[in-house]
Amino acid sequence: MISRKDVVTDSAIAVVAEQGVRGLTHRAVDALAELPVGSTSNVYRTRDALITGIMERIGYLNTQQLERIPELVRAQDADPIEIAIDFCMNWLTTDRNRFYTMMMLSLDPALPPEAVVAKEKNLRAIQDFIMRFAGIDADYARRVNSSVAGMMISELINGTAERAHIEAYLKEFFVWLRSSRENA
Repeated sequence: MISRKDVVTDSAIAVVAEQGVRGLTHRAVDALAELPVGSTSNVYRTRDALITGIMERIGYLNTQQLERIPELVRAQDADPIEIAIDFCMNWLTTDRNRFYTMMMLSLDPALPPEAVVAKEKNLRAIQDFIMRFAGIDADYARRVNSSVAGMMISELINGTAERAHIEAYLKEFFVWLRSSRENA
């Protein structure tokens, strides 16, 4: 069963995705979650605490999703490129609110210090996963993450999130990745 805190935080993620960072209020979260007025402030006393809670929840959900990838790759006849395409498509469709909110808050210059810590922890977790999964160093993992995230942001901005775009990009990206590793 999902906790009230998770309901509030997941609703807050949706509020940011639908209304932008400026639209994030305790009342907006209560309304979207269909909770009594004051429920969000009972969980997160301040807006800064709510934003920090969002970044922590995003990090948790991202980690849960990343941890399933090795198992998918080990499955019989698994194609790593198809798994990467599915992962990106999931973040651009099913989990679009989470990805969008993660990007919006990550770019917010007024992010509370505790939320900055949560954001940096999430970025490190993604980078560490890429390092372990691909067997590459931190600098290379950062470039891989930046490249794929940049493509995904472009898809969000363009409002496309079409599988054909993601597939073409990732196939070219994997060719470049293999080539650059062989030439290194």
